[in-house]
Amino acid sequence: MDKLFFSTLECPNGYEIAEDVLNSSGSLIMTKNTIVNEDIRQKLLAFKVDRIAVRETTKIVNTDNNPKADIIAFKRKYQNSVNSVKEIINDLAAGRGLDNEKITEISSSLYENMFSNIAVTECLNKIKIADEYTYSHSVNVSLYSMLIGKWLDLPESEIKLLMIAGILHDVGKSKIPIDILNKRGPLTKEEFEVIKMHPLLGYEIIKDNTSINKKVKEAVLMHHEKENGTGYPFGIKSVNISSFAKIISIADAFDALTSERVYKKRQTPFDTFREFERIGIGEGQYDPLILLKFIHNISQYYVGSRVMMSTGKFGEIVYVPPHNISNPVVRVDGSFIDLSAQRGMKIIEML
Repeated sequence: MDKLFFSTLECPNGYEIAEDVLNSSGSLIMTKNTIVNEDIRQKLLAFKVDRIAVRETTKIVNTDNNPKADIIAFKRKYQNSVNSVKEIINDLAAGRGLDNEKITEISSSLYENMFSNIAVTECLNKIKIADEYTYSHSVNVSLYSMLIGKWLDLPESEIKLLMIAGILHDVGKSKIPIDILNKRGPLTKEEFEVIKMHPLLGYEIIKDNTSINKKVKEAVLMHHEKENGTGYPFGIKSVNISSFAKIISIADAFDALTSERVYKKRQTPFDTFREFERIGIGEGQYDPLILLKFIHNISQYYVGSRVMMSTGKFGEIVYVPPHNISNPVVRVDGSFIDLSAQRGMKIIEML
């Protein structure tokens, strides 16, 4: 389908962006195939993107000028997915079989209703269910894995498999004692050793299921392995870890760190980026190419987010430097504050 060119301000709702949009430093700010609506248009204008290439699309999309409608629709779809994951886990805990059809329905439904990367990140930032973490975490990992797959330019078939791997990655926890799984506090060393069995337990559940792709099975088994060999259950290194497992491990860690838990408050994405830089790159725990692709892209979608500062004041993120992602520029009371130059001042909460 031929490309059309519009000024960003005049581009009609409902068109599909035809090519990735980059900012002046080469950072990705909008992926191709994103559907134009008022929220997307304002995001592009904020980055001073005056002209875009688009194409017509036959997709059924939500192009309302009120982005809240997108979030409401997403919340409904999200909660349905969490409920379905809960049913799958409870069935397995009760000794019943794995519902392959339900798993495919969840991944397909989420994939087909993801109208833009912005919607995913904004909604996941707002929806954090501490009391249903085990179930919501699986959905979140599926969605973050979908984004990573898109940013790595994987084909649609691979992205859908990644999403299934995200849904199933913690399925082995259905065999972990509930008092350990739902403990309202940090685990003891002995309890953590039990938790560390869940990749093997999950693999045992799905290994003979011919409806589940081999790549999904490998991701379930290896998603806690680390590039430097410090992971579990086998302590294997990079060359022996599947590509799906490398992606799932990053999505898993990001959601775990940025989620509310019954015993801890969630970190901000920027504290998490800082931790990823320390353990992921500094200590070599994660695949550096996948990790950098993830934090480089997802960090840009927090531009425009309202935040609470450590000073007690409210602010808005206006720029995320591509070479200093964990220290954005924030507008507070009309002044622009570069957090890389401000000792002791930081973002403490995303609003």
